[in-house]
Amino acid sequence: MVWDCKYHLVWVTKCRYPVLGGDVGSRCRELLRETARAHEMVVHAGPINRDHVRMLVSVPPRLSVSRAVQHLKGRSSNKLLGELGYCASATGASTCGRGAIGW
Repeated sequence: MVWDCKYHLVWVTKCRYPVLGGDVGSRCRELLRETARAHEMVVHAGPINRDHVRMLVSVPPRLSVSRAVQHLKGRSSNKLLGELGYCASATGASTCGRGAIGW
């Protein structure tokens, strides 16, 4: 079976807080790639900027686009919040709830 379902996905952090820089951005990239592999998706390009994520991803036809995005965003957000336990907002606050990293 041959398929080629490519989608350009873009999502931003809440209030476009620049929290995806440095180690957080690197960890986010790792989590997104792990999740994509687990669900048989292929990431062709995936730059992560300080306030948004862009991905060009091939999604198998058995997986809807909404379900693919749900897997990618949900797992990365939950893992980042669990590992970091905090987030930094644009104003420099050291703690917050599901806020800035929540997609």
